[in-house]
Amino acid sequence: MLIFRTLMAPPTSQDQFKLICPIWPKGSEKSGTSVNAEAAALVAESFAAWRSPGLAPWLSFGRQPKRREVERLLTTISPLIAHQRIATARRNRLAYEQEQELIQRLQTLGWTKLKSRTIDNQASLAFKEFMHKARFASGISGRAEVDIALGLPKTIVLAMECKVTNDETNSVKRINDVVKKADAWKDHWGNFVQPAALLQGVVKFSDVRRLLEKNVQVFWSHRLDLFETWLGEQA
Repeated sequence: MLIFRTLMAPPTSQDQFKLICPIWPKGSEKSGTSVNAEAAALVAESFAAWRSPGLAPWLSFGRQPKRREVERLLTTISPLIAHQRIATARRNRLAYEQEQELIQRLQTLGWTKLKSRTIDNQASLAFKEFMHKARFASGISGRAEVDIALGLPKTIVLAMECKVTNDETNSVKRINDVVKKADAWKDHWGNFVQPAALLQGVVKFSDVRRLLEKNVQVFWSHRLDLFETWLGEQA
């Protein structure tokens, strides 16, 4: 599916293709699982409508491709795919380092790291206890993963999402993820949860404002000292 998305005009991300073809199961690209006949037909229809005719001209005429056409196609899309994969790998590496730095900082401050489990009641985390990659109840059957969950006084849980963005366009998706989870957690837990975001990279000011308007605490990886100060004020 990655190849098909790259052949579109312009090349689309998974989320963008999902908007074009809502029936497409995004997870199938990573898992390699098949899709049903209806979804496959609509994916093919969407691809035909949005593909770049110049990259694969033989499809327009229902013929076999010529060797030079295949070579041109590979020469064109290979750098695009490589750039995307490098950007994703870099973001994943930075995200891992971001989370590990926060964990080390918490442990230095005397916080206790617990084994990750589902947080489904107010007593799941005592003050100065935290979990990494825990499941956070967010509805009757919802279990949304939270990057770092910290126990604050009065049985309040700080649910922190760690987000690294490569550019302003990418930041929109990352901030949308935070807002969606924050809304679900607030609806389920009310004032017993405090959503937060630890940001790193290029983030649009309007996206930061969106978080603040949703009462999400915003912190920055390069100023963890301010996060430490905030934690101290909660005691």
